[in-house]
Parts: sequence; structure tokens; C-alpha cells
Amino acid sequence: MSEKIPIPVLNNHPGNQAKKSASCNSCGTGGCSGGFGIKQGAEKEEVFKVIFLYVAMGIIMFVAAYGIMKLLTLIS
Repeated sequence: MSEKIPIPVLNNHPGNQAKKSASCNSCGTGGCSGGFGIKQGAEKEEVFKVIFLYVAMGIIMFVAAYGIMKLLTLIS
């Protein structure tokens, strides 16, 4: 029981790491998405669609939280 077993996840060596592509390391290349998941140079309709989806998800979460709150107040 005195043997030490190395855990591969905790013992990362520089030689074992795979090379990362530089496409998502810098946003100047257009390879990564911004804060809302909108890529650089995206069409206007796609931008509005993504923003509308985030607004709709926020409204749904707010209504669900309000409904759960009202349900809990009725129970107690």
C-alpha cells in the first residue's frame, strides 16, 4: 500500500497536451463567438434571432419563477 499511483488527470505534462487550434483563441479571426454566441460578420437576421431567443428564455424563466413563487405561497 505504500506505492504511489500517479493520477493522469493531475499529472499533465507539456509533451502530452494536444495542440489547440488558434481559430478560437483570438476573436480577430472570426472563429469564435462573442458573448451572446454571435459570430463576427453574422447576418442581421441571425443576430436578431439569437437576441430574441435570449429574451424569450429570460421571459420564460421569469414567468416560471413567478408561477412557482405564487404556487408556494398558496401551499403555505
